[in-house]
Amino acid sequence: MSGLRPMRLNRRRKRLVLRLAEPVLRSFYLLYRLLTLELFADHRLPVDGGPEPERILVVRLDSIGDVLLSEPAIAALHQRFPKARLDVVVAPEGKAILQNNACVDSFAVCKVPWYSAWRGERVSWLKALAEVLGLVRRLRRERYDIAIELRGDIRDILFAVLAGARIRVGNGWRGGGFLLDRDVPLDRNLHRVDFALGIVAAVGAGGEGRSPKICLAEAERERAHDLLPLDPPAYVAFHLGSGFPSKCLPVEKFVEAANALSGRGRRPVLVGGPGEKDLAEGYLRHFTSECIDLVGKLGLIELAAVLERCALFIGNDSGPMHISAAMGTPIVAVFGPSDPRVFGPHGVEHKIVAVDLPCRPCDHVHCVHKEYVCMTSIRAEDIVAAAEELLAKPGPPPGPRTGQAPALRLPAFVIRQAES
Repeated sequence: MSGLRPMRLNRRRKRLVLRLAEPVLRSFYLLYRLLTLELFADHRLPVDGGPEPERILVVRLDSIGDVLLSEPAIAALHQRFPKARLDVVVAPEGKAILQNNACVDSFAVCKVPWYSAWRGERVSWLKALAEVLGLVRRLRRERYDIAIELRGDIRDILFAVLAGARIRVGNGWRGGGFLLDRDVPLDRNLHRVDFALGIVAAVGAGGEGRSPKICLAEAERERAHDLLPLDPPAYVAFHLGSGFPSKCLPVEKFVEAANALSGRGRRPVLVGGPGEKDLAEGYLRHFTSECIDLVGKLGLIELAAVLERCALFIGNDSGPMHISAAMGTPIVAVFGPSDPRVFGPHGVEHKIVAVDLPCRPCDHVHCVHKEYVCMTSIRAEDIVAAAEELLAKPGPPPGPRTGQAPALRLPAFVIRQAES
């Protein structure tokens, strides 16, 4: 028996489990609302003639990139309800990326176990769930008028319900719509910036959205200038990692692209978190020119300042890719299982490098093939060609963005047929 592997729940199995469990959950939830008289409370939103909220809670518990893609929706809420207290519940990394944002009054920080386990981290479930319930108890004391869940995930929707807000708003495309007072109908294939903006529009925070942005202090820009002093910048940032192996281009392809660009006067800069040092070491063992290695040496806001100093970002679908977009730095993004029309860079010049396969985009964390064909089939020469095209375009000098770049709704593609 010890040799048996636990069954992994793929997307179809998860949906089946949810479909079977949802009627039971719905019945228990209806009974709870009846017993607590919560069913008879006033659940009208301001757009329906309800009172203006005094306390708003935004639930965004997942990864850095997803939190950043929700920043325009948070800004829209602040603009619509400037007198309301706006709190955001996030993972520690989410707080770090929003820490200078004037739209947020306070953060509730929690690293929930379901996302940690999804990424393959070891989780002590009893300890983690105790921390989640402790945070829930603190949030219930705040008596929020509205809780807004921006991912569309039944686990996060349930968290919003437990937080005790008078009204819950979100989208239940992954399940849990019955837990919401307003299940906002949206196309799930919208770019995630527009998806989040569509949810907050249901509470009256509508209008034309903008692209995500990150607020930097002058000291952070000064440190970035010290690290990357060349003006105009010749630096090209390379990020080798991603949240999942299925989204990672083989390191040797990045090395090949970096060698080609460095031979044309560009200075590669490696960026990434402490957990990506092994990738950086593999890169540096094969790279033949000078390289600035900043992997594991920067906080997220410092990373944003460094990316602002770069002429170009090259990397996988990842949080740093979205940070680069928020700083206005052009991007060459390598995409495999994810759909760039949903998760691609927003509001910045970019090229998407991908291969044409019948199985992609699949958005699967674990590939059904023996290897991640959509990533191993990428050619370095396609990355270099995309980079040279973007680098040849005139752009603004590095520094604070004086205006908001137009949101590029559809990415420019460098797609070729995968070799058989």
